[in-house]
This record gives sequence, structure tokens and C-alpha cells, in this order.
Amino acid sequence: MFAFEGNFEEYRDQCVADVASLQPEFIKLYDIDSYENWFYDHGIGAFHFKSDNGRNLYFKYVDVGSYSTKANTWNWSWDNKTTPKHVSRALEKVKAFGATHHFDQLTKGLFEGDEYTGWEMTAISAKLLNAIGTYRIPQEHLFIYFVFTNELTDQEYNGLKDKYADCDKHISDRVAFVCQHLVNNDSIGFHEAFDSDPDIEPDDDHQAWCDECEKVRLKHGEWTDDAMAYANIKVVCNQCYFEIKERNQKGD
Repeated sequence: MFAFEGNFEEYRDQCVADVASLQPEFIKLYDIDSYENWFYDHGIGAFHFKSDNGRNLYFKYVDVGSYSTKANTWNWSWDNKTTPKHVSRALEKVKAFGATHHFDQLTKGLFEGDEYTGWEMTAISAKLLNAIGTYRIPQEHLFIYFVFTNELTDQEYNGLKDKYADCDKHISDRVAFVCQHLVNNDSIGFHEAFDSDPDIEPDDDHQAWCDECEKVRLKHGEWTDDAMAYANIKVVCNQCYFEIKERNQKGD
């Protein structure tokens, strides 16, 4: 974790100065101002700039938070229940830095601010997350702030859509897989391909199955076609996955 000796105001001002130098280079490098339209997709965590002549530009982003011009408050995205975890998870690094240095503004989810607060919190996030650029969009009485972590190719952008699931219950989140029995049952056991943590982005998709499926798997020695047919794997979103996990794990 990056060390800093000083008070919050000194660190904030240093980050703002750094982003003030970074941002013009980012805008020039990617010719951001030449794109007439923009879209962001919380479902896949990608930002899309589109020009009227058909050019496209994509970035992976972290949703930093929002500033309310009505309430004059700053709300970190990790504290906003409508923001999916996969677009705010990286901010755990910012929050941890704040806890280490006793910077309350980085650990308190909602607090009073002014018109500069959003850019200040975004500048700090950009510094700690090694962002390549920042962006702000208006939405009713809010300004929403993003940091861009890397550019995406057309192929990478389209590929993200296969990694995230539409969900009737939650905002779209990364896909996960569970056996058919886990979807609508409680306390029937829970076996995972690897240990899962809702705060850690996995390299592979989460996968889980119940006690009965585990018996079948062990009987066959592996996931044979018959064992897979018995499990009848279903696709769920990550948030559903951890709700299912909580319902089905048995106590000692």
C-alpha cells in the first residue's frame, strides 16, 4: 500500500494536482472530445464512447461515487445499494488506505461536500488505482464519477457481455453456476470448485453444487456426462450465488 506522511488535505491536493496533469493527456491521447455520445453499462462495467461517424472507444471503469447537488452530499459507490459490487470493488483499496491513514473521507460512505468534492475523491481514487483517466456524467440532480483503468478492444468489450448475467432480482453481475437443486432449496449442502469471497474478484467463474450432486460426482469419480445431467447446471448472477451459498451452507 502506498505510504504517505501528512494530513488529508495535503494528500488530497497532491492527488488533484496529479490528475490535473493526467487528464489533458488522457483526453488528447484518446481524442475524447471528438465523440458525441457516451454510454455506461453497470452490467459489464464498461464505458462506451461512440461518434456519429461510427467510431467506438471502450474503457473498463470503476464507479467512484456520486455528488448530489440537491443534498450537497458525496456518496461513495461502495455505500450505494444500487451499485453492483463488481464496479466498486476496487475501491476497497481506497477505503483501506483511508483506514490506515485515518482519513475519514475515504472510509465514510456518505458525507457533506461541495462542488469540488466529487473531483477530489475521484482524484484520490485515480491515484491509488493507477487510473488512465477520469470522467463525470450528469444524471438528474447527481454527478456520477468514474475512473478508467484500461482501454478495451471491440473483442474484449463484446466478450465481457458473455461473462455477466442479466438478473430479475439484482443489477446484472458476473455469471456463476450452480446445480439445479440449489436454486430453489435451502440447507442441502454447498460444495464449491474453489473457496469464494464476495469481496474478491475470482479468476474463474464461481461454481457450486449440493450434497446429492457431490455424492453422484464421487460415485462417478469426476464430472461425467451422467453426473452433469443430474446436476443440470443453471446460470445465476454472483449476488444470487452468495445468497444461495448463505442459505445452503450447513452449520457445524
